[in-house]
Amino acid sequence: MNSGPQTSPNDPSLTRRSFLQQATTASAVLSALPIERFAYAATGGGPLQLALVGGGGRGSGAANQALRTEANIKLVAMAEIFPDIAQTTINNLKAQHPDKVDVPEERLFLGFEGYKQAIAACDVVILATPCTFRPMMFEEAVRQGKHVFMEKPVAVDAPGVRRVLAAAEEAKRKNLKVGVGLQRRHKLGYMETVKRIQDGAIGQIYYARTFWNMGTARAMVSRKPEWNELEYQLHNQFYFAWQCGDIHLDMGLHNIDVINWIKGMYPVRAMGVGGAEVRRGKEAGCLYDHFSIEYEYADGTRLFAQNRQIAGCFNYVAEAAHGSLGSVEMLNDRNIFTITGANPWKYELEKPIVNPYQKEHDDLFKAIVEDTPYNEAERGALSTMTAIMGRMAGYSGKKIEWDEAIHSERLLHAPITSLQDTPPVLPDENGIYPLPIPGKYEAL
Repeated sequence: MNSGPQTSPNDPSLTRRSFLQQATTASAVLSALPIERFAYAATGGGPLQLALVGGGGRGSGAANQALRTEANIKLVAMAEIFPDIAQTTINNLKAQHPDKVDVPEERLFLGFEGYKQAIAACDVVILATPCTFRPMMFEEAVRQGKHVFMEKPVAVDAPGVRRVLAAAEEAKRKNLKVGVGLQRRHKLGYMETVKRIQDGAIGQIYYARTFWNMGTARAMVSRKPEWNELEYQLHNQFYFAWQCGDIHLDMGLHNIDVINWIKGMYPVRAMGVGGAEVRRGKEAGCLYDHFSIEYEYADGTRLFAQNRQIAGCFNYVAEAAHGSLGSVEMLNDRNIFTITGANPWKYELEKPIVNPYQKEHDDLFKAIVEDTPYNEAERGALSTMTAIMGRMAGYSGKKIEWDEAIHSERLLHAPITSLQDTPPVLPDENGIYPLPIPGKYEAL
């Protein structure tokens, strides 16, 4: 545990100041370039130059949505580790946007350092690699003075969160616009429901519940003879916690962020359980299949957060809160938002339906073109840290305090810089990967 200054996650100004004091190493890599260089306005100077870093499903989806905004924009560069993924993504995007995709061979950058060159070629960059690489790439984008859309989570451990927070401060100084892929914040049903709750529709909130209980997210990509172990793991990022942060961070973050949004604060501690009941054995990857975490806020409110990825069970993805005047249930996939009790209400679905994945890009690019303040990095990082704290509790079986969690120096894994590096986890002779053992795992 770091013995640095204690901070409250519910005092934003104090939190930012403390994080910056704790992140001098991260801040040192950010160059102090002229602020005027970075504001972009619609001055007739040609289209915004877009780069994509990470060409998987979410990366290609985010690029597609960026190209569908009203901004004058063109995809001009891409960075990827694997050439086949890169080419497939470019071809698919070009088929959908033939006049907005121009990524010649000289602007397709392969390898672990390619992101730096892709960022140098653009005005706006989409960061959609496995989230373990997000902090260093966000730092680089800010250092170069580029606007950013980055997928969530924004880090997998506390040192990474601190790097993102330091870069977020520098992005504000440079007038850069930053979007984070927590699209519930841009969904009209959530926006209206949260406003009603904050206006007192359910009274004083006593406790909240969140659920992301589902079957297996996706099938694993089968091994190919030409791949080494690291390549195999990189092709299966959502089966290896060192890349995705485990399911409580990767999936549960969306739900947790909604409650943080409602509360306008972040929890002060977490405790709970997690494990792998079914996801065990050869080719099962290396992450838990369930978590049940209790968070406590400074005002005494509790959040009970469940995550599960086990086939054949009851599935439920929702956020709920219970207060002195009633309750609320929010079902994202079904577009159902209901308040019961003293102030009953049900959201009437807008027509036509507004896609929140599209709206988050519409909002970001509108801010870029009109040069209005827009920076989601800090709240994205603090909600990411909330879920990391919960994972720490689940892995270790210990009660974890916010101050010790955010100041932790423990990395989830050693840095990966090439395909020849040793993977953070290795299978045993039976092809089974080791998992954290509660009671033995040192989270901090």
